[in-house]
Amino acid sequence: MGTKALGNETMVSSILRSNTVLVEVGGSVRRISVENFMNAINQGDEQMLRQVAWGIPIKQSIQTSTSYGVIGNTAAWTEYKLYCGRYLVTNDGRAAKLSPTNSAVFADGTQVDETKGHVMWIGPRLYYRVQTDSVSGVPVLWLSMLPIGGEYIGGANGGMYNCIGAYKGSMNGSALVSRSGVVPAGSKTISAFWTAAQANGKDWGLTDYDQRKLILALGLSQYGDTNIQAKLGNGVCGSVNKDLWNAAAKLTTGATKSLGDSWGKVSISVVNGENTGTDCSRVNLMGIEDPYGWQWEMIQGVYCGSSENNTQSGTEIFIYKGNRLPTSTELTSHPNGEYRTAERLTSSGQVQELILGAHFDIFPKKIGGNSTSYWADYSWAAPNGQLVLWGGGASGGADCGLACAHSANAWSTSVAFIGSRLAFFGDLTFVNGAQLMSA
Repeated sequence: MGTKALGNETMVSSILRSNTVLVEVGGSVRRISVENFMNAINQGDEQMLRQVAWGIPIKQSIQTSTSYGVIGNTAAWTEYKLYCGRYLVTNDGRAAKLSPTNSAVFADGTQVDETKGHVMWIGPRLYYRVQTDSVSGVPVLWLSMLPIGGEYIGGANGGMYNCIGAYKGSMNGSALVSRSGVVPAGSKTISAFWTAAQANGKDWGLTDYDQRKLILALGLSQYGDTNIQAKLGNGVCGSVNKDLWNAAAKLTTGATKSLGDSWGKVSISVVNGENTGTDCSRVNLMGIEDPYGWQWEMIQGVYCGSSENNTQSGTEIFIYKGNRLPTSTELTSHPNGEYRTAERLTSSGQVQELILGAHFDIFPKKIGGNSTSYWADYSWAAPNGQLVLWGGGASGGADCGLACAHSANAWSTSVAFIGSRLAFFGDLTFVNGAQLMSA
């Protein structure tokens, strides 16, 4: 093969992250993907991070106040929000944007027929890294749409988008759906929920651990505060711990339809016999309705070890790859394929510190404080619990929130106040509302 004069090759005005460029490494010419090249440039450079990313100083070890603030390129966060919102997504992955101010119509004005698909929240892949600030010594969660030398949260197999149910999951025949005006499903095991999600197609599953990290990161980015209930709204559970479930169980999805992609709440009254809720509301986190304080949500992508199994102590957290659930053998040992581990607390209490680390793990590391300090949420755990739940239920009051975790139940748990939320892990094809409705 003859040599090429690179200076004479065709000029281009843009490239993809997956494209490669030539670099000199140790005197030799090598190829590197644009994405990895950007990662290498941004690795460890605090000034570069401040230019391309926004950050939340995680002050959990130095202050009790929930106010952390947001630093860096906050305009990048504003830009990221422009790409996020509610879509109607068909089983085969066609997605049409809903109006950002009214989820009853598409962005192009076409009337929405939710039976054509699922109302989902879609946001671009989000890169993140936790890096200790060289001056303050405080770890900072940096976030960006550009590679910044850390990890990212995106679809399966390197997908460019996150696709999460805008509403809690409900049943339509044998399929789990995300639609408004219906009572969320409960009284199912996580295996039954996942099977119901798969009834829509092989790319459908349940919201996973990474996506719960994403939801927490979104809340921190918007408010710079860990007490999400004080900023966004308390949720169906209200601000006082009371048993509101029998009344909450009759509520239907879609209360925030008129809020579209905004951040806000709709105040409601929840009365369960002698128990009257205080400050109850339906909350909308940029189009994700009720991510806390109504039904606990089962999540995939993670499970805990159990002290009842011979090869486990009960302190293990197993975080695995893929749109799947662990087998019975994996539950008693460890995941197959690619996975990593973290160590959990097996005691319950108010969350004072999260694990964090390079992977931004959001399980509690230290217990302490109350519902208005540190992370302002509660965590339940037991050494023989394996199922992971998130968000809190309608009896949790101020204990609920985006950092509210529960890992005290058996894998086979099935009760009415524990539900799930759909997720799509396949490739998306974007169309307009008229095209989706006419197909």
